[in-house]
Amino acid sequence: MEFEYWWLLAIPLFFGLGWAAARSERSLETRTPQNLSGAYLKGLNFLLNEQSDMAIDAFVEVVRIEPEAIELHFALGSLFRRRGETERAIRVHQNLVDRGDLDADQTAHALFELGQDFLRAGLIDRAEDAFNRLQGTAYAAAASRQRLEIAQRTHDWQRVIDLARDAAAQPGSDARRIIAHAYCELAVTSLQAKQHDQALAHARQAREEAPDHARPLIVLGQIAFQQEAQAEALKVWEEVALKSPDYVSLIAQDWLAAGEAGGGAEGLRAVIALMQRLGPGAQSPDLIRALAAAIAKLDGKPAAAHWVRQILITQPSLLGLQILLNLSERRPGAGGAGSAADLDEAALHLLVKRQAERMSRYVCSACGFRAQHYYWQCPGCSRWDSYSPRRTEELDSLA
Repeated sequence: MEFEYWWLLAIPLFFGLGWAAARSERSLETRTPQNLSGAYLKGLNFLLNEQSDMAIDAFVEVVRIEPEAIELHFALGSLFRRRGETERAIRVHQNLVDRGDLDADQTAHALFELGQDFLRAGLIDRAEDAFNRLQGTAYAAAASRQRLEIAQRTHDWQRVIDLARDAAAQPGSDARRIIAHAYCELAVTSLQAKQHDQALAHARQAREEAPDHARPLIVLGQIAFQQEAQAEALKVWEEVALKSPDYVSLIAQDWLAAGEAGGGAEGLRAVIALMQRLGPGAQSPDLIRALAAAIAKLDGKPAAAHWVRQILITQPSLLGLQILLNLSERRPGAGGAGSAADLDEAALHLLVKRQAERMSRYVCSACGFRAQHYYWQCPGCSRWDSYSPRRTEELDSLA
């Protein structure tokens, strides 16, 4: 093969092309990380300042510059979910799940985040399917907790029991308390259907799981009361008064009715006397209202009003004042139509009633959800035992 001299002319050309390519690559290497770092730090700064909208814009730019930045995809999806943009969060995490270049841990992480997106969006079936697919992964325990949350939201109490038992052995777990509540829910459902034997079995199982909790005892008393086993109901509720006196207000009316049904007027007086001995700390407005009605039934409204006045001297409250006004023998109109006394009393009744209604709510300590009726499980955040048996006015006075 003969040497062609014109090849010598190509050597400088190849050298020049190589030098240009290397320079271009170095320029790209220095420019992209700089842009990437700048956008990332900008997004992080917005996030620390709780400017989530601007943080999202910055992270979107980072993802555009470097689509392989997996952790930034996770951060972006979480931000979307936190802002309530569940469709965008689902899109981000679904894209990660569908990618074939992620390792098993990254795929499991994306699947767990996707399940949370579905749960936030109210797509319960799809959320549960995602969490079920995480069995055997590093996210299995976290997914099990999410399935337990779903079961509680959907009131699938038997499934709650089964799932909570798996978590009961974990240190610091409140699974046994959740199991006790689930059994109580089953007991109440059976009681409403008048399936007393089944209700009793569930309530006893609840007490085994949480022997010091007030609710199983309350439910056991309700079962006995519905079966007209008044002596048993009184015995169980006396234990509630001994162990958890704050919860007596929740059963006061039934307890008084059981006393009267089992022993007539004397039985009713015995229960009244027992409740009055609970002390000022347990004398909530609900208990005072129930006791005042019972005293009025036995001895008349003046006697009940006198007792309420004595309570108000040591425990002044707007709710207590409303009870006293309702016991008053005089009603607006008694002083003559349009009289000054009549108008003043009418205005007082109306003012106290409105203020009392505003202050007679139960408040969830976890999410602040307010309710007129007491709930063992908050309707807002599904937490158990987040409601105090004391109403708003009582909590404010203790603060």
